[in-house]
Amino acid sequence: IRAPLGVCAGITPFNFPAMIPLWMFPLANVCGNTYILKPSERDPGAAMMLAEMAIEAGLPKGVLNIIHGTHDSVNFICDNPDIKAISFVGSNQAGQHIYERGSKNGKRVQANMAAKNHGVILPDANKEN
Repeated sequence: IRAPLGVCAGITPFNFPAMIPLWMFPLANVCGNTYILKPSERDPGAAMMLAEMAIEAGLPKGVLNIIHGTHDSVNFICDNPDIKAISFVGSNQAGQHIYERGSKNGKRVQANMAAKNHGVILPDANKEN
């Protein structure tokens, strides 16, 4: 049986403030879950704009929720028994903390840590400019 988990959460990094949340909440919402998004405290504006656009597009109020903060907000997500799953993208240190604390509390946790933005330089690339 496929059934929504209920409340899911995402914790996102500063360097892709729109792209990574768009990997998270639309999929959770389409699968019938509500979502709590905690953007980086360094650039929360993109998350707020995404939430406004989602409401304008017809997402009911309360289906996507934004919380702001640092450690206390992360720990709230990890510890709250109503939140059933966490998606995280960011540093190793934060990801290990979220994975361990969330898992200890019985949550499904996916933690994508320490990603790098690799590039491929082809043989015919102009390496001077």
